[in-house]
Amino acid sequence: MSAETFWTAVGSIGTTGALGFVGWQAYLTRAALTVSQLMTADAIRSRLDSQAPGVTLKLSEPPWEPLAWNSSGMPCNTWPAGHKWHFPADQDGSNRLVLQQVLVLENLSDRRVQARFDGDLVVANDNRPTAAGVLLLEPGESTPDVYLQREFTIKQLAENHAAKQAGQELPHQVRGSVTVEDDRDNGSTDRWDLVMTGCPVEPVPDRDGLWTIAPWHLTEGSGLRTLEYSLLPPRQRIHWVSRARGVQLPAPDGT
Repeated sequence: MSAETFWTAVGSIGTTGALGFVGWQAYLTRAALTVSQLMTADAIRSRLDSQAPGVTLKLSEPPWEPLAWNSSGMPCNTWPAGHKWHFPADQDGSNRLVLQQVLVLENLSDRRVQARFDGDLVVANDNRPTAAGVLLLEPGESTPDVYLQREFTIKQLAENHAAKQAGQELPHQVRGSVTVEDDRDNGSTDRWDLVMTGCPVEPVPDRDGLWTIAPWHLTEGSGLRTLEYSLLPPRQRIHWVSRARGVQLPAPDGT
């Protein structure tokens, strides 16, 4: 190898090293910037959390035994003790059961908030279920009873029972969502997703085509064990840079 060739090679290595160093500096700069941005986002998130209106969502246990649907919709009473349904005569008729859970939303803050109720959420209006819709809550005010409620045919509940036996997700569910926010553009939105389901009826032993409400179990207690519901659903919070422009603060995981 000639001297010229050697120094040319060394120069190439030096150039490559210099480019690598510049690249490493750029990487460190980007990393520092990312850390700085995350710290800033965390600080903004903490500030918004401290300023978010204090709102609580309280849910009661579903009534047991299951309720009987009626033409007016509300109020609903329990079925007579020992009532039985027969397939196929009762599978699609008016002999329906209502799964119901009552919730109350309370505004503990010093600001007015707006609550939006979507899905299977109703209030009683002249003994009839009416979509809860949007309600304004003044400071210290609570909603009237809001019902997470839906009626099911015996056929649907039998399908839930079969799915439970097979270890599958129950196909027939009661679903709703509660969304709360105040009037600040740079604020937060809280949301609760509510789900209730179950298989409160079961086949009558040795009686083909007959179904009845799940009885008391010696070790598992009342038939409430057959329902799936939550008394403390998780709250999801969105932090807004600008609600009007639809700009959200990135979540802690960067999404």
